[in-house]
Amino acid sequence: MNGVNCYKLPTKFLKNSKYQQTLGGVMFYPLILLLFICSVSYAQDSKQQKRHAQTVTVATDEWPPFRIYQQDKTFTGFDIDLLDAISDITDLQFSVKRTPWSRALKKIEHNQVDLMTGLAYTRDRATYIHYVVFPYFTCQPAFYIQKSLKQDILTYQDLYKYKIGYVLNSAYFEPFNSDPAIERHGVVTESQLLKMAEKGRLDLFIGTDCQVDYEITKQKLWGKLKKATFQPDYNVKLYLGLSLQQKDINLSRKIGNALVELDKSGKLQKIKNKYFSAQ
Repeated sequence: MNGVNCYKLPTKFLKNSKYQQTLGGVMFYPLILLLFICSVSYAQDSKQQKRHAQTVTVATDEWPPFRIYQQDKTFTGFDIDLLDAISDITDLQFSVKRTPWSRALKKIEHNQVDLMTGLAYTRDRATYIHYVVFPYFTCQPAFYIQKSLKQDILTYQDLYKYKIGYVLNSAYFEPFNSDPAIERHGVVTESQLLKMAEKGRLDLFIGTDCQVDYEITKQKLWGKLKKATFQPDYNVKLYLGLSLQQKDINLSRKIGNALVELDKSGKLQKIKNKYFSAQ
């Protein structure tokens, strides 16, 4: 508007007694025109800001209900709602591309992608990932066992009796993550673990409860599977992570501040309640 303050000018018109006297006459129409021009200018400014928004590339894989891959090759789910909410209160736009989890980790390590979602912290990952300080969700690692088995898992030592299904390149808890005595069967996704367990090809597997419980309930598999009695006393906090090579401190600060704002405003809790029962 070239120096015209669209928000103060109408107020100036209305407060001036001379203009108040003419509102029923000729001055009414110029005022309406001025308000219209201001609204158009505001809309154009908003579009201009969107055009100049910073695009953040995101590599991630399917992990319901956090990332649900649709037939049109787009994602929905908790993490997508979270990124949309961050976008709403910042100048950031997120471009999400499906990438196998292991490959996504390699991409962020070599600065070929900006961001990943749903990251658990490990010392190894911290050598190439900058974790945004605010964790947006907390899960727990859990072991799931066939109901048909007569024996339960009561202690960590009982794990040595089984070949345990797990997702490759996932972080659960120590000492399990690095225990060389544990016999393992690695797959790419939790969905594969569930399919194997459903067909009786896997007696025991480990997962994160927030995701596996959701899938077991959705697929109505609680009649076949159960949680083992032994559960690690450990929380898995989920983070957004940026490529450490990027060295964009401002980007990390924007995302971190947005997460705090969403938490304080209650919007983060609303997203949680959409996918999980309100506690």
